[in-house]
Amino acid sequence: MKERIRLAVIGAGDVNRLYLPGLVSHDDVEVVVVGDRHPDRAQAVAERFGVPGHGNVAAALGADVDAVLNLTGPASHLAITRAALEQGRHVFSEKPLGTDLVEARSVLAFAHASDLVVACAPDTHLSAGFQDGLRAMASGRIGEPVLVRCEAVLAGPESWHPRPQFLYATGGGPLFDIGPYYLTAVVAALGPVAAVSAVGTRKAPTRTIGSGPDAGLEFPVEVPTLVNALLEFESGCSGQLLLTFDSASHRGGAMEVLGTTGTLRMPDPNGHEGSASVLAAGDTDWTELPLGTSGAGRPVGVVNFARSLRGQEGLRVPAALGLHVLEVMTAIDAACSGAGRMLVNSRPERPEPLPAQWDAGIVREPEPVG
Repeated sequence: MKERIRLAVIGAGDVNRLYLPGLVSHDDVEVVVVGDRHPDRAQAVAERFGVPGHGNVAAALGADVDAVLNLTGPASHLAITRAALEQGRHVFSEKPLGTDLVEARSVLAFAHASDLVVACAPDTHLSAGFQDGLRAMASGRIGEPVLVRCEAVLAGPESWHPRPQFLYATGGGPLFDIGPYYLTAVVAALGPVAAVSAVGTRKAPTRTIGSGPDAGLEFPVEVPTLVNALLEFESGCSGQLLLTFDSASHRGGAMEVLGTTGTLRMPDPNGHEGSASVLAAGDTDWTELPLGTSGAGRPVGVVNFARSLRGQEGLRVPAALGLHVLEVMTAIDAACSGAGRMLVNSRPERPEPLPAQWDAGIVREPEPVG
């Protein structure tokens, strides 16, 4: 068994702060190099988090590593994943797996033919509270699930993001930006989606940047900023999904599973915090489930990925799940454009819940100043 998985990080954006503090001193992972199309940005990230190597993308992909952590922008995910696979590297990709379903299938076929592993965020369904909820469902705590309800009611990210244009361009919007969190969560809980129907609307044709050096700049909105979808699961369960950047206030997200003998309230899938709760039939008070040990923030998926490569455990963030979520989002997008009810063809296996005492082993060092 390999002692540690040697990792190259591609992409020097702000998302590194969610990954590197938990990975740079981890027992399962050795972060070797940071690469970016702007080498100066790669150097800044490497120095900030104590990573020994840095350079451009080609140099990082060519380094002596086992796997690549793909933290580029969504439009670049598939190109970087393919380039890493062509170098013989396993890949963990930030969400979504990509923005083009046909290309995503091609990349995963190449990985399979090359006997390489691709994993994909999000990993929030591996949080302690969410896993507690999955184990409660598996034990029959709420009977047979009949309906799942998810929503993310958010104010637009232009109020705080200094460069939000990509979030309103094709391949963005609440569907492709935050949709992966909620769709991954419902598939992890209830299995594959078989069909969808949806409507999508835009509050305004333009938005205005509210902070940073470009504050006051107006830019176009190319995608629906409110998506309301109906999900039909292969299991026979149904689902309701509301995703919006049009709220006047930032209310956050929620997920509930209604069953024949009770209701399960999950932590917000767009995060790693919180406990699950159960409302049994006939009760008026929710019972909070004791919080397990697995949750430790964003890198838990990379830890599971590394341990799976080391032969220690099964992969809970497989690319097949990410591909299914991408197909569901593509179908919802088509339905929003007037295509009507859309069938979803992929049928990934639902990842097994983690053992109750699973521990990511993440020790978070204080984040560097400056």
